[in-house]
Amino acid sequence: MGILERRERLKKQVRADILKTARDIARDEGWQAVSIRKIAEVIEYSPPILYEYFDSKDKLLETIRDDGFSQLHEEFSKIKNLYRNPEKQLVEFGQAQWRMATEQPEVFQVMFNLDGALCLSKQAYQLEFNMRNNHPVWEALAAIRPRAADTVSKTFYEWWCLTYGFLAMTLISQTRVNVAQMEPVFMESVRRFVRGLM
Repeated sequence: MGILERRERLKKQVRADILKTARDIARDEGWQAVSIRKIAEVIEYSPPILYEYFDSKDKLLETIRDDGFSQLHEEFSKIKNLYRNPEKQLVEFGQAQWRMATEQPEVFQVMFNLDGALCLSKQAYQLEFNMRNNHPVWEALAAIRPRAADTVSKTFYEWWCLTYGFLAMTLISQTRVNVAQMEPVFMESVRRFVRGLM
């Protein structure tokens, strides 16, 4: 392996370590405790080196947010390829959203500015809503309600409000122990929404 390849691999590893450490600190202490200085202390690098990767905490959070949506899209794509029935796809999409929110709450917090994970960028949301005809949820909705794109887009927005709104309220208002008890309620809400599309 050449020097350039080794250097590039090291850069990727340091970047991954920064992101993982930020998530670990947030999971243990909350997003308010996350700072470039604290991350530097944990991974034993000087803060100026971390600023070469992320010039602010906001840029760090934006990256975590984008990674969260990318990870969710990968799950959605797997579901889309596994199930042909759009109603089944929507139910499984809801289940994937639940898993993301409950298994990686620190990432979900950044995705939706919860619990001190304030990220000023709204780019990820704009990208999500502009993915008409290319978003697995939008495509499933269009297969069930093959009408004008505007109608499907409104239903897509309702999906967002139902699923992410429910998840956000659950994570904010429930104790960790009680969150698991809300899964059947969430999934029944998703199923009711899907039945209402018929």
